[in-house]
Amino acid sequence: MRYSFAELGNNILTRKFGGTTTGVAEPYLSGYFFIWFERLPLTLPNYTREGAAQVTDNGQIQNILAASCTGVTPPGGTLAKVEFTGLGGTKWAVPGNIDYGNEVTLKFIEFDKTPILDILHGWVKMIRDYRTGVTDTLQSGDTGSGYTKGVYSAIMYYWTTSPDAKSVEYYACYDGMFPSRDPQELYTGAIESVERLDVEVGFNVDYVWHEPWVKTRCESYVNKFMEAKEKVKAYRPGG
Repeated sequence: MRYSFAELGNNILTRKFGGTTTGVAEPYLSGYFFIWFERLPLTLPNYTREGAAQVTDNGQIQNILAASCTGVTPPGGTLAKVEFTGLGGTKWAVPGNIDYGNEVTLKFIEFDKTPILDILHGWVKMIRDYRTGVTDTLQSGDTGSGYTKGVYSAIMYYWTTSPDAKSVEYYACYDGMFPSRDPQELYTGAIESVERLDVEVGFNVDYVWHEPWVKTRCESYVNKFMEAKEKVKAYRPGG
């Protein structure tokens, strides 16, 4: 194992872990996380290219969302219990059903030309037009896929790493994602308040995958990001 978790037994009284002895288990550090939308609705760029940022393809959308994401709140699960009451009020319980949340919350920092607004507004409009309430994503005919999840939903990978930004620790794949609101109300103006804009939006999730193949997929994206990092390190101003 990378760390010696056997050392934890020696620290039951002190609760002091890491930092002084080689091989001691290090505390988990949050904040090192990444997201990547592996699949987006194919027609989404049709609804984003008219915005101020003029986002014209899904490759741009993937990069914008991944680079500007500043927070992720995954859905948790609750194991319900079934209680029984005996004579005299004695109670005991057994496990019931397990209920997982169906929403993941993402926070983005907005940029000049409002690309985040263009993406989220276009995505919602694609699903339900804000004037008529109808959808523009229905593909009719023999070759059309119809009004299905594959037309308007996305797949996103989310993972956390150790401070090296390489070692994947927590990982998840969210299937059936689409935004639950158009965050127009965040774009307010107040003369006494001039500050940055953080856009926080909940996304529907149909299913969360935590299987080993998810970690393998996340590690492949880590390698992709590291290649981009090396290109930045090799860059020299002026060519």
